[in-house]
Amino acid sequence: MLTGWLAIPGAAVAGPRQLCAAAGPDTVDVDGMLDDWDGVARARAGSNAPEASFDLRCLYDGSQLYLSVDVRDEYVVRAGKTPAGEDRVEIVLAAGKAPLTITIFPGKDRAAPRRLIGGKPAPRWLTVEDTLQPKGWSFELIVPLARVVGWGASVPEVTATLTLHDADVAKLSITENTVAWSGTLALGNADSLFAQVLADLKITKAQVTLDTTADLDPTRPGPERLIAGGTRLALVTDSYGFVQLPVAKAADVSKVELVDLTGDGRRHVAVQLHQAGGGGTRHLLVLYAARNGKLEELHTIEVGKEQASNRLASGWTVESARPWKQAKGARRVLVVKAGPAVGWDEDSYAEAPAPDADPIHVPWDDDRIGAVYWLAKDGTLDRSVLKRSR
Repeated sequence: MLTGWLAIPGAAVAGPRQLCAAAGPDTVDVDGMLDDWDGVARARAGSNAPEASFDLRCLYDGSQLYLSVDVRDEYVVRAGKTPAGEDRVEIVLAAGKAPLTITIFPGKDRAAPRRLIGGKPAPRWLTVEDTLQPKGWSFELIVPLARVVGWGASVPEVTATLTLHDADVAKLSITENTVAWSGTLALGNADSLFAQVLADLKITKAQVTLDTTADLDPTRPGPERLIAGGTRLALVTDSYGFVQLPVAKAADVSKVELVDLTGDGRRHVAVQLHQAGGGGTRHLLVLYAARNGKLEELHTIEVGKEQASNRLASGWTVESARPWKQAKGARRVLVVKAGPAVGWDEDSYAEAPAPDADPIHVPWDDDRIGAVYWLAKDGTLDRSVLKRSR
């Protein structure tokens, strides 16, 4: 099987985004001022309004997200009787799982700055400083992305919502204006890497059939990214690589999906494809596992055959291992069962068993109507043949 591997960090996902360019050492001195951010692209919320609007900028260094927010506010309030009566910015970051919520209250007069994580005082890992400006206030912060649940080296972006709560009259104890920016923050060289992955897959963006992140590789922390398109699969971590599927053209790939064969949150890749030859067509279920940053073929099972008007087809499901005593110690199993034959029967079917895959199960053989598969301790796929109940 053709494979190729190239060490390049990062990845990308399509969608509305603010690009967080790569940051070098000491790029940002977190002091609340904005002089370090000259030339960095900004996203604006609230148009150019002098009251209740802000600019967002971001940078990324491979493990940390740098944010700066420049708030335009004619009257900064920090003397409210309740938090609802004070100016603040709430930041919500997520990578597909539980969000991280950070709330920044500026310091003013005798009111000290406040920083909250999920409503509680922020721990020391959050670096943030704010300062008053002639026409409002600003702040800078550094967020270790490891604190964002679901983030990993292969995750190309995080979703972000920043909401400015503007309270102009402290005695009212209410927020009078609310302005928000919501989108995605593309990390580092996400766009350029995605273009390179597509070039190696030999596809366009429109030909991508699956682009997702999940925990695939037990040897690496965090999720990995899987991109499928054309006749190849790419696994993206802090490097990326691809595998060539055993097909002649993209149309021979019916479906690529992630399946749960472990029951512990990790996923495997299931590819349904077909191959033509010898006057007929066969359909295969090919399973891939990720290890040490690479995709490896785990097992191949014939699940269909066609020749003229004759057809054999097997159905398959991934389910709990509890009903299957033969899969002792497993949490999940893959169950394959033969469906009704069309045209062929025991006397007319004369196909030789496939040498490169588990041969298709047949409905007329009481001792081989299907099989149950499960992951063994060594990572291989073990199996037990299903017999018809008598």
